[in-house]
Amino acid sequence: MASIQSLLELQKIDTALLQLSHRQANLVERTNLTKAKSTLTATQSGQAIATAQLEKVKSQITNLELANKKCEAQIVKYSQQLRTVIAPREAEALQHEIETVRAERSANDDQELLLLETSERLELQLKDLDERINAGSVAVALATTALSEAIKGCETEKKLFDNQRQVVAAAIDLKVIKLYDNKRNKRTTPAVADLHGSKCQSCHLDLSVVELAALKKIGDSEIAECPNCDCYLVV
Repeated sequence: MASIQSLLELQKIDTALLQLSHRQANLVERTNLTKAKSTLTATQSGQAIATAQLEKVKSQITNLELANKKCEAQIVKYSQQLRTVIAPREAEALQHEIETVRAERSANDDQELLLLETSERLELQLKDLDERINAGSVAVALATTALSEAIKGCETEKKLFDNQRQVVAAAIDLKVIKLYDNKRNKRTTPAVADLHGSKCQSCHLDLSVVELAALKKIGDSEIAECPNCDCYLVV
């Protein structure tokens, strides 16, 4: 059948379209964009955590400063009372209160110093994260553009294949096209293949001498089929 050669050409185009579709679905640019977005999201998450930690530390510092102001006021109050008391026991009690408040203030100062160091560390960390986020945003933008260009390239290539397919299909009898489509939709290997020696190029199995002889006897009005995989064969 004269259409079988055109049918083989149609199969090659359809195979190329399938390969193109698979390539488009697995573009390295798509993987790169996913990685860039993941990295940016992780960095932004780290920034949010560090920001919350810094706010908490600053709140603690503020509370310590307020507590120390209260301590200073208490020290002033007790010191003034100490100057007016006469009884030794009262003076001793006030002196004890002053020392207790001073110890609390000293502890607050030590804690505030540690918190200030933590605050400084977090601010440096946030500066670094901010720079990384800016770089990550640029990476995402570049990866997005690269993916868009890659997809456009695939779409352009697909249009070329589609045009070629229309031209080839137009030269084939519609009944043959229907037979081909029915067979192609039921299999994962090519529905049309040729013979390389005695080997079918769809299932890649060798045909026996008897099978080859039988195929050669098929008339022009019939389409030869592989006895192993049932694909149409160009003999």
